[in-house]
Parts: sequence; C-alpha cells; structure tokens
Amino acid sequence: MNKKFKDVIIVGFALFAIFFGAGNLIFPPYLGVLSGTEYKKAMLGFLLTDPVLPILGVIITAKLGGAEDLGKRVGNSFAKTLGTVTILTIGPLFAIPRTAATTHEVFVAKVFPGTPEWVTALIFFTLTAIFVFNETGVIDKIGKYLTPGLVIILLVIIGKCIVDPIGVMNIASENQIFLKGFAEGYQTMDALGAALMTGIVVSDLKRKGYVNDEERLKLVKWVGLVAFVLLAIIYGGLIYAGATASKIYTVQNTRVDILLGTVQNILGSACKIAIGIAVSLACLTTSVGLSAIAGDFFSNITKDKLAYKPIVLGTVVVSGVLSLVGVEGLIKAAVPILSTVYPIIMVLIFLGIFEKYIKYDMIYKGAVLATFVISFVEVLNKNFKIFEGFTALIKTLPFSSVGFEWLIPAIVTGALFGIVAFVQDKRKIA
Repeated sequence: MNKKFKDVIIVGFALFAIFFGAGNLIFPPYLGVLSGTEYKKAMLGFLLTDPVLPILGVIITAKLGGAEDLGKRVGNSFAKTLGTVTILTIGPLFAIPRTAATTHEVFVAKVFPGTPEWVTALIFFTLTAIFVFNETGVIDKIGKYLTPGLVIILLVIIGKCIVDPIGVMNIASENQIFLKGFAEGYQTMDALGAALMTGIVVSDLKRKGYVNDEERLKLVKWVGLVAFVLLAIIYGGLIYAGATASKIYTVQNTRVDILLGTVQNILGSACKIAIGIAVSLACLTTSVGLSAIAGDFFSNITKDKLAYKPIVLGTVVVSGVLSLVGVEGLIKAAVPILSTVYPIIMVLIFLGIFEKYIKYDMIYKGAVLATFVISFVEVLNKNFKIFEGFTALIKTLPFSSVGFEWLIPAIVTGALFGIVAFVQDKRKIA
C-alpha cells in the first residue's frame, strides 16, 4: 500500500474517532424519529452542520497555521485565551471527564452492576494514559487499533437496519425538517474542537515526514475527506435507523432511550453489549485524542516550557477525579461556557474562509464582539433570568431558530468596524 495513502487513512480514521464522541450517538436516531418519511431532508440539514463545519474548521485552521492562529487577527492574547478556555472546556474540566462518566453509566453499570465509579475511572484513565503518553504514536494507536472496532460495530447496526428495517416510517411529526436537522447537527458542537484538533493532525503528519507546508495542507484536506465520509455514513445511517423506528418512538422519548431502543430493535439481545462497546470505544478514542490535544496545545503556546508528558499526566489525573461528578453534573457545568465560546469559534471559522480577502483586522474584532455580547447575554438570561427584554429581541433575529441568532449582528458589526478602519486608513494616507 502506498505510504501516503496509508497515512491519510490512518489519520483520517483517528480524526473521525476523536470527533465521534459518545454524545454524537444520541442525536441522529432522535432526528430520524422526528423526521420519519422526511429523513433525507433532516439528514441534509444535519450533515451541513456536522460534519461539514468541523471538517471545514480543521482545513481552515491548517491553512492559517494552527489553533493559536485562528483568532490572531483579533489579537494574540485573545487567540491564546480563547484556545486555553476552549481546550480546558473540551479537555480536563468537562469533556474528558464526561467520557469516563458516560462509559460507566451506559456500559459498566449495566453490564457489571455494582461496580464503583472510581473503579471505572481508574481503568478508563489508565488506558487513556497508556495510549496518550507517547506523543509520537497517539494518532496511529487511535486510527489503527481503536477506530476500526468502533466503525465495524456501527456499520453492523446500520447494515442490519438497511437489510431488515425496524418498521414503516411515520409521517414527519414537525415542520421545517431541514432546519431541525441543521439545529441538531449544530448541537453536537463538534466545530468547537476543530481548530484544536488540527494541531495534533499537523504534528503527526510532520512526524511522518511531510515537512513541506503545501504538501501537508493537501494531506490535511484528504484526511478531512476520510473523516467526513465516515461521519456522514454513520450519521446518515443512524438517522435512517431512527426513521424506521418512528412509529415506535416519539420526540417525547429521550434521546438516550431512542438510541438504546432503536439498537435493541435492530440487534435484539445483543444490544446491551454492542452499544456498550460502541459507547466505550467512542469515549476512549475521544479521551485519548483530547488529552493529546491538550498536551500539544499547551506545550506549543508555552514554547515547551510546559512539556507534553506532564501536561497529559495532569490532564488524566484531573479528568479522573472530575469524572466522579457524573454526566449530568458535568453537562450542567459546561453548557454556559460552551454556549458562549462556540459561536465565537464558528464566526472565526467563517471569517477564515475569506481570510485573504479581509484587509482589516477590525472586521474580525467587530464580528467577534457582537457574537460574544449576544451569546453571553443569552447565557446570563438562561442561568440568572436577567436581560429578559434584550433576550426576547435576540430571539426575533433571523436564524435564531437554528441557533445562529448571532450571524446577522456579527456580519453587520464586522462591516461597520471595517468601514471605520477604512476611513481611518484613508485619513492616514491623506
């Protein structure tokens, strides 16, 4: 097998697995139940926000140079702060601990009842440490050994459903199915970590001997394509599976109940083991990937004053302790931070597409400022019931139904800041 082709496949598999956390399993079947016969529209909407946006984020960040470069046109301090807040949120403070907590609640507690949470955490994070401690082999370990098992289980579930559907699809229970799919894909928040995942992908390609920037960017695009295809197949298949169960379940059922019920209808008695292994593998690959990303990010921004190994060791220990809080507690703590930071990352990805055509940094600053104000006000309103009038006004903005209420204000404010910069530029010349 051609070395370049092999490297693209392995790294692409690893990128897919890092993106595809256990949380990603619960959204597509629910969307399938909601959309029923209109599942193709729902699928298109979902795939536009995930995997299109996350993979686009990886490619744009690679083109710019790295995660710390995504926000550099707002300011270097801003870029480092945004990266730090993001990696702590999707890393040791919330997302990584949640992977162990989810593994315990969905798999260990059901298959081995009575097992203490600390035992699960100890085993889970020992495995994470084994896979992540040697920086040079992280991507290969995920891509070669962990991902294939996850993909095989998911493809077996989807394949059996295609050959033997659960039942006749129901008529869609709601209107605007495409927008519902768009909103569900947005809720996975995968684009949040896209910029940070670029660093570990690029570092691995460098270690594999791809030192030319242009060649490496081409490979990142191919790696992104592999991850995109895998994500699209898995998401699309799970949406279809949910649609075939739409006469059995309704949107009143929880997402987790729909996932477990759908798989049980497909696999029967093997459901508990199959979904448990799938969830555990999805959690472990994400834990390993995010721990490595934390090590890579902090060693880079400190110029190796903080070394990779101590960082990942600290990440694993902190994550292990916090995992004992449980899934619900971690989600509640993470949502306010995620809801504030995620739109900012999205705006920077969109601006990154047109980066070479944007002359003034003020455009970035205006767009980010508007996005931050709107997302922060909404978080304050949701948690403290303040700014009721302002929040009601925000909800009247275009695209608010799909979570993009910040889009038009970002465009308008960015344009206004750009005009100010243009006028100031002309005065300097004059």
